[in-house]
Amino acid sequence: MSGLKALKNVLFLIGLAAPAAALAKSESCQTSIGGETVSLFYDDRNNVSQNTTLRERVFGGRKEITCPAYVTLRHLTPGLTDPERQPFCLEYDSQASTYLGYALGKRGAYLACKDPSKAFCGRVNASTEAALQIAGLAADKAEDATEVAETVTRHASGAVILSGTTGSVTTALSSLGATAMSVITAPATLTAAAVTVVAVGGAVYVCRE
Repeated sequence: MSGLKALKNVLFLIGLAAPAAALAKSESCQTSIGGETVSLFYDDRNNVSQNTTLRERVFGGRKEITCPAYVTLRHLTPGLTDPERQPFCLEYDSQASTYLGYALGKRGAYLACKDPSKAFCGRVNASTEAALQIAGLAADKAEDATEVAETVTRHASGAVILSGTTGSVTTALSSLGATAMSVITAPATLTAAAVTVVAVGGAVYVCRE
């Protein structure tokens, strides 16, 4: 009898959990990236509302864009956690009503970059080892760090950011070894006048101008 009673208790608890599980559903929405409409899904419990600006909650999305801006940013940076995304903002083209990508910078309404620029960021095909090497640069003495990059800073999110001319950042990465240097060897990066390398969450992002 004790076994049967235990089974009934388990079934009762499952029955209580079922309605809660039913409430946890995925929401569908649409965003626009580079002029292309993209359909996305997100869990309405997954801290989306906590990362949505008051203006967005009150007035809704941008024209045909129904996704919360943070859902779009998550889509563009799938390898990061919410805290690790903090240095990034969304570049938005109001003329074309589309997101152009993401960049480093302060956020305004809808997580849009307050100071729009051409310095779009993208993840590079680098290893976790490269990210750790770059992160280690910020732990060096300040006088040593400034010798190899114009700016080496650590963001509140934990991101380590190297900024400067392509030449100075290349020098900084080459001083760390071939693994770190591999993140900046793409032709598009080498032809940029200025570049910023961000190491965060075991990933490396390059922002070029």
